[in-house]
This record gives sequence, C-alpha cells and structure tokens, in this order.
Amino acid sequence: MPEAILATYQINNEIQLLELAHSLGQPVPSRRNGLLIDKLIPLPRDQAHPQSLSANFGVQEFPFHTDGAYFTTPPRYIVLRYADGPPNPTPTLICPICNTDNETMENLQFHLWKVRSFEPFYASILSEDGRFFRFDSCIMTPISHKQNNLNQLKSLITKQAVISIDWSVNQTIIIDNWQTLHQRPAVRPDEVKYRTLQRIMIL
Repeated sequence: MPEAILATYQINNEIQLLELAHSLGQPVPSRRNGLLIDKLIPLPRDQAHPQSLSANFGVQEFPFHTDGAYFTTPPRYIVLRYADGPPNPTPTLICPICNTDNETMENLQFHLWKVRSFEPFYASILSEDGRFFRFDSCIMTPISHKQNNLNQLKSLITKQAVISIDWSVNQTIIIDNWQTLHQRPAVRPDEVKYRTLQRIMIL
C-alpha cells in the first residue's frame, strides 16, 4: 500500500465513519459551526458553497491542494468515503511529496504566502520546521512576485508518482494531509449533484 494512503477500509455507515475518525485523533469541522462530516458533491459554480473549491472550478478539474490550508496547523489526516454515486466514478488523485532536492525544499519552506482565513496569516508552502505542506490556490496569495514559488511546486508535482483512487461504494481511505496533495479531475455529467464523497478532517 502506498505510504500516502495510510489505510483503506469498507465503511458501511456514518456511525462507523465517525468511530474511525475518533480513533485517529480529534475530528474537527471544516467550517465554523459546521458538521464533522462534509459531503463533497460536484456542483456548478453558482450552486456551490462560496468557500468551496466548487465555487471556483465548478465541475471542472480541481488543482492539487491540501485540505484545511486555512488552519494555522492543517489537519493531520483526511478520511474520505465514497458514499453514493455512479459506478466507476471520477477518481481522486493523490500526490505524495518525496524525493525533493534541498534547493526546492528551501524554496518552498521560506517564501511566504498570505492565507485567507477567519484571521488571515502568513505561511509558506512547506512549514518552517519541515513537518507539513500547505497549499490551496483559492485562499493563498504570494506576498510578492519574488515570493511566488508556484512554478516550483508544480514542477515538483510532475516529478511525483500520482496515485489514483478508483472509488467503489463504501470504500474509505485515510490520507496523510501533511505529506500529500490531492485533486479531483473534471467529473462526468452523470456525476453532477450525485457523486458523493464524505470527508472528515483530523487534527
């Protein structure tokens, strides 16, 4: 099993999903006053939550990102479950970050971005102590042209072995959100408002 996918299970309901999440650490809502379990459903831009990736990209391809980039310390783990939808749905693509040279690591570690959050803050793509990656192009802006190291991140992603999660109903995975990025390709028309992933963030 790839290290980016820490475990995979067959989870039949939300009770089992919450039990799994609590066994990993502290589950937290992705939004203030939100539920612990998010439902990730492809929606057109004008029907999506304004703070979601769908509000920016609709049913088209999402860029690689980490979840919870707006947390001061991003969630350690992400639990994803394919709860409902057509067979053979659009996969989730996971990119583990490894085998990076020192120059790239330093570039990602010390160039600052402004992170849009309830209380905005500044952070680098790779944390100063090197423990975790943080990136979400929808809420992060480089503080200057010289600080924009997005091309270095994109180049790094192209050098990694991307893992495709080919979902089946009730399939559940645990992602290392500190050492991976993930994305969703553009979805098929029959998946819009139907393909449903459940997500729990774990501190």
